[in-house]
Amino acid sequence: MPYTNRYLVLLALSLSVLPVPGMAAQASTGLVAGARVTTPVRVSLNFKVPKRGTPPKTAGGATRGACVSQKQMLVPLIPPDRLGLTLQERPSFFFHAPKSPAQQADFILLTEDDSEVVYQTTLTLPQQPGIARFDLPITAPALEAGKRYHWFMTVICDPTGGPNGNPSIEGWVERVAPERTLTKALTQAKPGDRPAVYAEAGIWHETLASLADLRRRNPDNSKLANDWSQLLKSVGLNALAVEPLVDCCTLANQ
Repeated sequence: MPYTNRYLVLLALSLSVLPVPGMAAQASTGLVAGARVTTPVRVSLNFKVPKRGTPPKTAGGATRGACVSQKQMLVPLIPPDRLGLTLQERPSFFFHAPKSPAQQADFILLTEDDSEVVYQTTLTLPQQPGIARFDLPITAPALEAGKRYHWFMTVICDPTGGPNGNPSIEGWVERVAPERTLTKALTQAKPGDRPAVYAEAGIWHETLASLADLRRRNPDNSKLANDWSQLLKSVGLNALAVEPLVDCCTLANQ
């Protein structure tokens, strides 16, 4: 091969192995030229309200009483359609307990048409205002799957039922059978991820209860506090997002 041709071949080979500026950095990070680097974004915990039909318009209201101020009202923690779904035979109910001299409240669970009392009890209210939780006890009848129930809670300001009245709240609950996909997702999910699984499936009572349990066990966890705030805001309960969880409720008649 002539000298000139050999020189050109050697020059081409040497150029083919020379590093291109920036290539080493790209190789070390595994990036391809032109690829966009994105930072993972944490998805907030939002509740997906299921389409189950709206209960009667009388449900989900609240009335005021003389022992509760307008700034510290008794408020049920329920979705905007006033119906909370549950997988449990005996679910947990959440409400905002206002600052009040009242010490007790009546809880009553009725059939869908209000024709029959399913369960009734008197609760001892917490001493501090905040988000309170009442778990249906084992003595209460198990909720039947596929049936709706109408529940009421009334703060006893005046035991005689005087003209000023006693503040009350109401809502609806329906027990549903879990779909296979939900059961599988819950089985595979870590405890910290289960509230989001319930929220995505539209299971209100377990979304609240599971997240409240996590917050009780981890009171200084800012992520759980943010999830709780975001959950309440997603259903229009913005005013209660910063309210503390308070201990409640013992049965006054036991």
